Amino acid sequence: MQNRIDIIMATYNGADYIAQQIRSLQNQTIKDWLLLIHDDGSTDATVSIIKAFAQNDHRIRLIEDGVCLHNSGQNFMHTLSYATAPYAIFCDQDDIWLEHKLEVLLNAFKDVDDTVPTAIACNSYMYLDDKEKIEGAATLCFPRNLKEELFMNSGVQGCAIMFNKALRKICLNTPDYIAMHDHLITLAAFSFGNFYAIRQRLMLYRRHRHTVTGYMEENKLQKIKGFIRPGKTVLSSSHLKAIKSFYDKNKNFIGPQKKEIFNDFLHLEQHSRLRNAFHTLFHNYSVMNSRWILFLKFLTRPLV
Repeated sequence: MQNRIDIIMATYNGADYIAQQIRSLQNQTIKDWLLLIHDDGSTDATVSIIKAFAQNDHRIRLIEDGVCLHNSGQNFMHTLSYATAPYAIFCDQDDIWLEHKLEVLLNAFKDVDDTVPTAIACNSYMYLDDKEKIEGAATLCFPRNLKEELFMNSGVQGCAIMFNKALRKICLNTPDYIAMHDHLITLAAFSFGNFYAIRQRLMLYRRHRHTVTGYMEENKLQKIKGFIRPGKTVLSSSHLKAIKSFYDKNKNFIGPQKKEIFNDFLHLEQHSRLRNAFHTLFHNYSVMNSRWILFLKFLTRPLV
């Protein structure tokens, strides 16, 4: 029987954590999955650990194609090109999945028209590795529409998103530049189909000093200080570049309503900070589910 889910893992020097992550996959209540792993030139024991697991579990496949990308996002997208199952999900090398994660996300697709590009995301627990401490939700709020996703400076955690074959095909028409794989998946879902979020926390999202996406502040005071810190911008230059690249690649296929949003967004660079603050406020752009947070960002920061 063909696997229903392809789990996509991109690895690099993950020897400290990868065995624990793979065991959490093996403990899933759903068993018909395939784990596709592509390593990006690890210099530690990552590859030997993967091979040891693969010897004893036919569902674990290490892709050895001689490609080395030196980029996490590109490595994930390259690995995704090997997927064939109806559904796929990204998997970081250093997290821990709760045993019913795949089951809950797959069940959420029961009423979805699989001809429509669709992504469904879950939440996760923050796991602070240096303190061995489990805290609150990793995602405080999910984007509700394209106008909100454009200002996120990220996508929803890629390892939290299951997506169907229709969305995978769109994403494999990869733009010339991507910031990260999760940003691309989320942007594509809002541009071409549907994005849904369920609030259940279905994994431990490990945060440590070597995490690719950065070590997160641990308390509200640090987050406030981070918000007002000099040098901050509304958009990171890498994510704005990725949005431009995504639109250039897909503008001939995006519907007229979404195309209008992209064109309006991309014209912000031509206007003043004050004009953009009021323009985005009255045209219902938002971030963190709030138009006013975005308004405040524009008043206190340059666009990029």
